[in-house]
Amino acid sequence: MHARHNEPRDPRLCRFMQILRQIGNQRFQIQVTMAVNHAAVILGMQMWLFWIHCHPPMNSITPDISIIVPLLNEAAELPELLASLAAQRGIALELILCDGGSSDGSQKIASTFANEYSFPVKLIQTGPGRGRQMNAGVAAASADLLLFLHADSRFDDSSALLEAVNFSCSNSTTGGEEFAARFGLRFRRSDSARALSYFFYEAKARLPRRDCLRGDQGFLLSRKTFERAGRFDQSLPFLEDLRLVAATPPQLHWQLLPASVSTSARRFEREGLLERQILNAIIVNNIEAGWSMFFESLPGLYRSQCHDSTGKLLLFPILDGINTLLKKESADWQRSFWRSTGQHVAANAWQLFYWLDARRAFRSGRGAEQVQPFWLQLYQTRLEWIFHSLPAAAVARLAVKLWLRWMLFRGTRRTA
Repeated sequence: MHARHNEPRDPRLCRFMQILRQIGNQRFQIQVTMAVNHAAVILGMQMWLFWIHCHPPMNSITPDISIIVPLLNEAAELPELLASLAAQRGIALELILCDGGSSDGSQKIASTFANEYSFPVKLIQTGPGRGRQMNAGVAAASADLLLFLHADSRFDDSSALLEAVNFSCSNSTTGGEEFAARFGLRFRRSDSARALSYFFYEAKARLPRRDCLRGDQGFLLSRKTFERAGRFDQSLPFLEDLRLVAATPPQLHWQLLPASVSTSARRFEREGLLERQILNAIIVNNIEAGWSMFFESLPGLYRSQCHDSTGKLLLFPILDGINTLLKKESADWQRSFWRSTGQHVAANAWQLFYWLDARRAFRSGRGAEQVQPFWLQLYQTRLEWIFHSLPAAAVARLAVKLWLRWMLFRGTRRTA
């Protein structure tokens, strides 16, 4: 047989060529392995960066969420608030306490308890008024996700804030920049027995309606959404929550978070739930009517004349003040005010139908999140147009006028 043309005849040269081929194969294998490892590292870093976007490490410089709480003589509530936030797991948070001039030792308590918890606590001094206080808190906040809570807010679930942050990552719009949501609401009462009245308000807070949103549910917003809304209105010492909701774009959906927050029913229990809700309804109606004189007079009237020795809310001084202020307005303005009032009251007839749904769920032992809106859907599909008509507004206007006269008559007799 003839030797192959390309095979060297010297055995030592053959061995040398074999060694070269082995080295070449090993270098190729090493290069392939390095390329695979390099790709794996890049993929791993991409996955890590994606995860860290929604789950930053607990020791990250920027917290996941900045919690902003306005304070005014909340010494009794602060320890439990801090303990509730300290119980939250899997989340990096910062707490910003915005004191509007407390005189009960709230600032000292905040400073003392702040050193006991792992999350940073900032205490800032501001002027009075929740809107002003919370705007100052936003200026001091580090995170792009802002949660506005009241001092009496509590979380029973230790993963409530983690779920809220995850929800915001999954449900933000326009590139993750637009987001607004609130928690489900539960009242903490001194009486543990179930009550239909509180159940109704807990259920109503879950409805996808802007007119049902209140600050005690906890407002969770992206910083961009908050800034686009123009921040909290500081012109009045109250109503900052309603005005913020109204200032957000109409197409922005205020979402319901998967967790709940509880709030103290202390004011309702002290002042009376019915009386307090009547006052709230009057306030909302006068917002719709644009009655600025009422809001200029209400703070002083509310603080000085509207409570008895036990703290119960007295409606007569407020209604008497409304009657006096109305008489100072022109006849044209009064007609416009009553026309607006009739339309507003008639348009809120849906609450009567939803109350029937809530009562049915309450009697069957279901939770506030399990209310089936049978009567509400009937109203929306068949009856809403009737209550938005001019005749319905006229009937509602007459009913409110008669109610006001009756309340003034009864109040005058009691004070005589």
